[in-house]
Amino acid sequence: MCSNRISPTSSIDQDASPCIEHVLHAEPFGTSAAHASRPSRRIVITSAAAAAAFLWAPAALRGQTISPAVTLVPLPDRNPLPRPVFFTLTEFALLDEFAEMLIPEDDVSKGAHAAGVAWYLDQRLAESIDPEWRQSWHDDLAEIDRLSTAWFGRRFIEASHGQRTQLMSRISRNEANPRQAGEYAFGTIKWSVADVYYRTRIGIHDDLKYQGNVYQDEFTGTDVSEKP
Repeated sequence: MCSNRISPTSSIDQDASPCIEHVLHAEPFGTSAAHASRPSRRIVITSAAAAAAFLWAPAALRGQTISPAVTLVPLPDRNPLPRPVFFTLTEFALLDEFAEMLIPEDDVSKGAHAAGVAWYLDQRLAESIDPEWRQSWHDDLAEIDRLSTAWFGRRFIEASHGQRTQLMSRISRNEANPRQAGEYAFGTIKWSVADVYYRTRIGIHDDLKYQGNVYQDEFTGTDVSEKP
């Protein structure tokens, strides 16, 4: 008589096929106490299917020992905070603060920091294939830090608010016709920050109060269909 249990470590050969036939053609389980002690039909059929699959496996596979050990692959370390792609952390902090001083938060709308201006510029520059444009941003931000260190003995981000304001006032004097150190950098950064800011939801809808894309059922004008 065939055993109704298949050991996972025992070898299975062709002599086991009658046992599989017996399991597959077994009569349905009854409701008697003897039948209640038997495994469910699903368990039996699943075990038989596994045994059949093993029968047709290559001899090399049948001879292998299955190890119950499970190797866990460690998850990669992920920084929960976003990091700039193009700018260094120092450059990004400088640009973000510079942009916020150009367009600060007021009673009307939030400023450049909340609008994500520095993040947008970082993305655009990271995707750019223009090496000169990319390098010019590194140079301009380095120039701001160099002037801040020369005038106040500390980098722009480390300077006080009054010192930052003084620096920005000095390098913006000749915005229309830049000649001195830092004036080109100021013009480039200011134009780029303003351009990006007024493309964002905060700049368009909150600051400019843009009312476009709204259905108009009537327009102010002269009704030319009426004759004078």
